[in-house]
Amino acid sequence: MGRLGKETKIMLMGITVVCLLSFALAAGIAVLLANNFQQEMLIHDSGIAGYLLNHGDELEVAAFTATPDESDFESGRAALASVGYDETVSTELLPVVRTYRNQAMLYLFLLLLFLFGTVYFILCFYLWRQHRAINVAENTINNFLEGDTLSRIECSQDGDWYSLFHSINEMASILSAHAENQKQTKEFLQDIISDVSHQIKTPLSALKMYHEIIESHKDDATTVSSFTEKSQREIKRMEDVIYTLLKLARLDAGIIQMEKVPENLTVLMQDVLERFETWAEREHKTITLSGKEDVVISCDALWVSEAIGNIVKNALEHTEDGGHIEVKWSQSPLMTQIEISDDGKGIHSEDLYNIFKRFYRSRYSSDVHGIGLGLPLAKSIVEAHGGTISVTSTLGSGTAFILNFFNLTDE
Repeated sequence: MGRLGKETKIMLMGITVVCLLSFALAAGIAVLLANNFQQEMLIHDSGIAGYLLNHGDELEVAAFTATPDESDFESGRAALASVGYDETVSTELLPVVRTYRNQAMLYLFLLLLFLFGTVYFILCFYLWRQHRAINVAENTINNFLEGDTLSRIECSQDGDWYSLFHSINEMASILSAHAENQKQTKEFLQDIISDVSHQIKTPLSALKMYHEIIESHKDDATTVSSFTEKSQREIKRMEDVIYTLLKLARLDAGIIQMEKVPENLTVLMQDVLERFETWAEREHKTITLSGKEDVVISCDALWVSEAIGNIVKNALEHTEDGGHIEVKWSQSPLMTQIEISDDGKGIHSEDLYNIFKRFYRSRYSSDVHGIGLGLPLAKSIVEAHGGTISVTSTLGSGTAFILNFFNLTDE
């Protein structure tokens, strides 16, 4: 069984002591039984001897079968005592008593040997199984501590130890989940830091260069004005990147809870239209809304407005002058669907699977001002509402974004 634990040693020592005491007690019981047997034999022999003395010298069967009276016992005891056969005679002088004592002791020893042998066998078998199970559990726990987070103790059987192993497995699962969450949190923070560093580096470098140019041309008002305007543009770009990244980070971290209330979709879409109406008019583009006026959607109006606004803004950026953008909606018992479509340049087939990735910039796009965060933010907002977003596009013919919101009421 390998190295025994302290508790096991104490238990085995205790059982061994009890076993030895039991053997000593059995020897004492055997001696006591032998003494009782000797007394009974003396009384029996006294009765027979007295009967023979009081009823003649002839040996009769009645001497052994009849019940002697008190006088028979008195006569017999006196006669036997005269030849030294009384209570004080040594057992060693009585072979029958000695044999009885030895046999009683032997039988008691054999009985105790069988009982304690069985107890020891069962105990050793139990300890062996326990030791094996604990060794397996210990090896599994060591594997878990060394990094194998999928290691679990086999606990398909019943019993106290297996209940403990089951609890250890539950604890391991919880620790693994916490470790995975910490890993994801760490990766999330690393990605955010990397994204911020990557996106801020370029405008900061440009600002530094513009500042040096302005410092070296202080007296040239045209140069100062031109590079001041460029500096303002880079600062605005950094603000957009930082604010959008913060929104994405808060959504990803689950910090933001969508405050869903019933909203009239027509009113919501009209607010979006008003934000981009001037831009569209300046570039001779049109934005139209179509859908039933009584459609109501349960959502956080501020966030949904931003998601749709980002898609409309993306459409405006990729639509030529004179282009058209349509926002339409419909509702069924299951879901509310919003479609934003345009007749612009379209999206290359290689880009369709990447447009929702952060900072993705297509090699087929001529856009140099976008930061690549509008569509990922829109996707995060829609998914935070339990909805889905998809896109279809034909190169040169336009693009359509479809947003589906399930009509489920939160309890």
